Amino acid sequence: MLLCDLFKREGYRVDVATDGAAAISFLERHAPPSVILLDLLMPGILGTSVLQYLGSKPALEHVPVAIVSSSPDLAPSGYALFTKPLKFAPLLAFVREACHSDGALHPA
Repeated sequence: MLLCDLFKREGYRVDVATDGAAAISFLERHAPPSVILLDLLMPGILGTSVLQYLGSKPALEHVPVAIVSSSPDLAPSGYALFTKPLKFAPLLAFVREACHSDGALHPA
């Protein structure tokens, strides 16, 4: 929730899913977000399954994804990786770049 508060203070709209199943459900019901921050170790459906889901949906396969994890060794290659404990500035820079590259001013 700390990240949610920090991004909201920066002017971004933030939607939070508490687990992988909630993330997939949210993505099925809403327009693609500008960027996704994904923890690999979530209750229920793991983040790696969410990544597989994203890759299987043409509307989502190009959404920038940053993996936020305390287990960087579990992260598949090809994704931006931010290890816990997080440094907010680099993560914010990733989100800004992702949002500006798709024309969004304030991402989901």
